[in-house]
Amino acid sequence: MDDQPPAAMTDAIFNIGAVTRMTGIPITTLHAWERRYGFLRSSARTLGGHRLYTEKDVILLRCVKAQIERGITARQAVIAVHKMDQEGRLPASHSMETPPSLATLPASPAGQSQLAEALYLHDLARADQVMAEMLAFNSPEEITLKIIGPVLAGLGDAWVQGRITVTDEHLASNYLRQRLLMWLVTGPPARQTHPIVLACAPGEWHEGSLLMLGVLLRRRGWPVVYLGQNVPFADLAVFVGQILPVALVLVGMLEESARRLAGWPQWITQVAARPLVAFAGRAFVLQPELQNQVPGLYLGDTIQAGLARLEEILLR
Repeated sequence: MDDQPPAAMTDAIFNIGAVTRMTGIPITTLHAWERRYGFLRSSARTLGGHRLYTEKDVILLRCVKAQIERGITARQAVIAVHKMDQEGRLPASHSMETPPSLATLPASPAGQSQLAEALYLHDLARADQVMAEMLAFNSPEEITLKIIGPVLAGLGDAWVQGRITVTDEHLASNYLRQRLLMWLVTGPPARQTHPIVLACAPGEWHEGSLLMLGVLLRRRGWPVVYLGQNVPFADLAVFVGQILPVALVLVGMLEESARRLAGWPQWITQVAARPLVAFAGRAFVLQPELQNQVPGLYLGDTIQAGLARLEEILLR
């Protein structure tokens, strides 16, 4: 009676060279995922010790690659695809022309409440877990708009109402700020153009919405230079003259800082190559008459509107 190879061996038909051609994943990356995350470590080998992959292995690899292209880390992508496999949601074949993507779960109010609760309780490990679970099925853009934005707004309201202390608010907002800053410096290859500079008005310390806009711009391929809180116009004018940005976005969240933005022309117009200057902020939403007091382009009442208007003008 002839010896029969195990089923796993008969199913494993692709060598590593074929797999890298089929998936577009370099061989060094395949080895790194196996070493770091144990991903596909159990794949079969030939008698000579060469790795062989099954059709399901190819599907798993393409799923991981698709998730990484959506902006999550390799570790998060591996976790998400394992979950997808366990729930029986893998595509039936690897032969599709476009890589499969995981079913996107909405970044729901439940996710907001779970993250906010973890931050209110100072449980940063739990906050990390909640973020990882959401990132497994949502892009950084979705998390920024649907989770981080509402949680930041809720933190501000809770502090004003006396439900949390200043230290509670600072811990939570800095946690979210660090996440946004991480996404701000990562993303797809930047367009070959001068950067967009983002700065808060002099005396303005509320930067959450500006950071969120920066993340969304960066995720759409725009090069971004983020200057952040309380930027004096004198220093800003020197900086703009040095790097020659394609656009300058200024934010004033409080009325006092929003009114200060009216003074930018006496500084920025002295720059030889003056950029497009745009502005936005909560103060302009609450008091629309302020919009007419600041020269430049008003981006709109929401981050999404501002992103769309700015990008439309820059592309045009």
